[in-house]
Amino acid sequence: MGIIKICKKYREFEDNLAEKLMSFAGVILAKMIVPDMKFNNILEIDEHRIKDFKENYGIEGIILDVDQTILNKTIKIPKCNMQWIDLIRKNFKVIVLSNGWNSEVQKYFESIGIDYIYLAMKPAKHGFRKACKKLGVRPDHILVVGDSLFDDIYGAKRNNMMNAQIKDVREDEDIEI
Repeated sequence: MGIIKICKKYREFEDNLAEKLMSFAGVILAKMIVPDMKFNNILEIDEHRIKDFKENYGIEGIILDVDQTILNKTIKIPKCNMQWIDLIRKNFKVIVLSNGWNSEVQKYFESIGIDYIYLAMKPAKHGFRKACKKLGVRPDHILVVGDSLFDDIYGAKRNNMMNAQIKDVREDEDIEI
């Protein structure tokens, strides 16, 4: 067998091993990091649940993720999710904490008076602490809403915050909440 074939076989082996290790790491993380709550989409956090968060858990503020939580690979937030954001703004102090950056999304949040912290490097504590400071709310009175088990849920747990994992982005334009 020539050296080129050996190198190709080794690369295939290495790629396969890396894929299996990442899959295994995901399984381990899923067993170690358990969200406080799970929802199919943000619209399941309705007025009833909002009342429960306030009365039974003392939640005063929400740290909201963007990508794969309120929008999915687009720059436009679906109308139903905008309506949901209006609902939570009426009940809580809200801030966006994102590892990404999208100027259109940032403009939208700024236009409705919600701070947008981008390139936050979640699950690092710095972004979560900055969000608490901007909101003026203690960590134990914050609910983090996001999709990522590692970035959002683990980041919230590291900061003594309640958390809710979102499974999918709701994108129906015609839904009224």
